[in-house]
Amino acid sequence: MGKDSVGHERPQATGSLREYEEAIRRIRDVMAVRLVAAPGGAISEIHVLSGSSRSAKQIVRDIESSLMAKFGLSVDHKKISVAQVDGGGQVSWGSGRLRLLGVRYAVDSGAVEAEVKVEFEEVVQTATVSRPATAANRLRVPAEAVLNAVSEYFNSNHRMALDDVLLIDFRGWRIALSAISLLTPEGEETLIGTSLVRSAEADAAARSALDAVNRRFTLIVRRPETRREAEDSPAANESEHEVP
Repeated sequence: MGKDSVGHERPQATGSLREYEEAIRRIRDVMAVRLVAAPGGAISEIHVLSGSSRSAKQIVRDIESSLMAKFGLSVDHKKISVAQVDGGGQVSWGSGRLRLLGVRYAVDSGAVEAEVKVEFEEVVQTATVSRPATAANRLRVPAEAVLNAVSEYFNSNHRMALDDVLLIDFRGWRIALSAISLLTPEGEETLIGTSLVRSAEADAAARSALDAVNRRFTLIVRRPETRREAEDSPAANESEHEVP
């Protein structure tokens, strides 16, 4: 057993680097983690990519507490770095989030096409976008399809435009990043979203666009009851009634 800074004995740490990474991944808001070990096997660096609903300090404290509680491992907070994408902290009317149900992506005869399905509150929207198969469009098309599908949930006085989508390298990770302009009656703001490239780049591009929109979605979406009321309105059901 070792001793801490005041001379108290502490238990020998257990677990492997893989187990430490898995424990950190389970912490709320953590998207990805990578540990760097010193030649002797001790942890020298912990790099974390996280969401922005909580502060980096909170995440660092959770990492320290989790490793100590589960493995008896004490880590200096100075060895932990947290990269976050800033998101709005305003209160929304609901806590639901958009879900990406699927991405169909194809390149054929000089054209690239993407079809996406998204879901919110059990309402599914589908959108398809096709563009010339340029290098830029191979990433833009799936992201644009997401925005087209998501816009079906919006109030009529909100608009979105895809500014850019690109791939970046971050400490060995490949990450898709989308920048989206949101136009509302209050003005214009930029939304940033990210997604790790786990398999197809097109899938990560779509997920990065969805991540950007999710940061503000429940502030600008039509409430589900508004959609249901529209469906149940006399105008919507007029064709269902027989004319005497």
